[in-house]
Amino acid sequence: MELSRFTDYSLRALIFVAVRGEESCSVKDIAEAFGLSRNHMVKIVHNLAKLGYLETRRGRGGGLRLQQPPAEMRIGDIVRQTESLSLV
Repeated sequence: MELSRFTDYSLRALIFVAVRGEESCSVKDIAEAFGLSRNHMVKIVHNLAKLGYLETRRGRGGGLRLQQPPAEMRIGDIVRQTESLSLV
């Protein structure tokens, strides 16, 4: 099975945020780490937040964090949900 780029980068973004632990990170941090445009990463992060995987906070002290512990996330669920988004 070949994953779409959208799903690939969604998984990478979640891993990036999970590795950070309690320390929040920004869209810019993720985009720079993977060599992507900030605009593309904004779309990915927005969809992950809508799906309930990321918590986003605006302003000073804001950033991205996981909404649930990584152990509770299922890769299969994430792939199914993001693959269906990439087809639209």
